[in-house]
Amino acid sequence: MTDGRGDGAGGVLGMLPAFDGLRADVTAPPGSDTAGVPGGGLVVGWVLVADEGAAGGARVDPVFLAAGRVWTPDQFRATYGPQLGVVVGRGR
Repeated sequence: MTDGRGDGAGGVLGMLPAFDGLRADVTAPPGSDTAGVPGGGLVVGWVLVADEGAAGGARVDPVFLAAGRVWTPDQFRATYGPQLGVVVGRGR
């Protein structure tokens, strides 16, 4: 799962599978229009993403299922809105 940007800003540097029992939930500020925004789903992996603003030049993001496909938070925000957040917790 790469976005074609290699090790540039936002590029996926590596991926690991997730262990069972984690879920990603999508959050939005109060008053946000979330019609048409799918909820989160099971976390299936973790990616190391190049990010010059993060300590060490990279951050770890979840890969989760929603709306029949897998997403990183960056991909989800690019599709459904930059105001959305993703929070990982134990599955229900």
